[in-house]
Amino acid sequence: MEAPASDTAVEWIADAIFKVQPAAVTEAYSAFDRELIEFHSAQDVCAYARSKRGSDGYVHLAVQYSDMAGALTKSLIELYPSKCGGHTYRYQSKGWGLIWVYLKLSPNGGRESFISANSEKRAHAWALTYPDMEPPTAWHWPAVACHLRRLRRALRLAA
Repeated sequence: MEAPASDTAVEWIADAIFKVQPAAVTEAYSAFDRELIEFHSAQDVCAYARSKRGSDGYVHLAVQYSDMAGALTKSLIELYPSKCGGHTYRYQSKGWGLIWVYLKLSPNGGRESFISANSEKRAHAWALTYPDMEPPTAWHWPAVACHLRRLRRALRLAA
């Protein structure tokens, strides 16, 4: 989706995310000096997107379903205050099999909208680089692939 996602498109994708329960959905990265925001419904995602239209111009979410077996965890990123306007930290969502949903909300919202996830092969290739993360074997990769296809289809239909 090259053009910014309309409110209707965001609603369509948010409904697709929460069509399968239980879903753990958070921001991919928190705002500076804040915790990650967790979303419990499609309405939460839509309200968040509306609040971001005038600022960042995009929404970046991490999605994990229970049948994917792995865990969505959060990790602290320590910042250099002198390089980040005095801010000292932020959080990021982590997990080898997480599904990443990026929705462009304005013309200056960065890249075009996309939905992605690591493959099992890629996760295994990078696992030693990130020893703090649970092993890729903790994830049920066929479920990751199934949900990824379903959400990508929703993004195509929303366009």
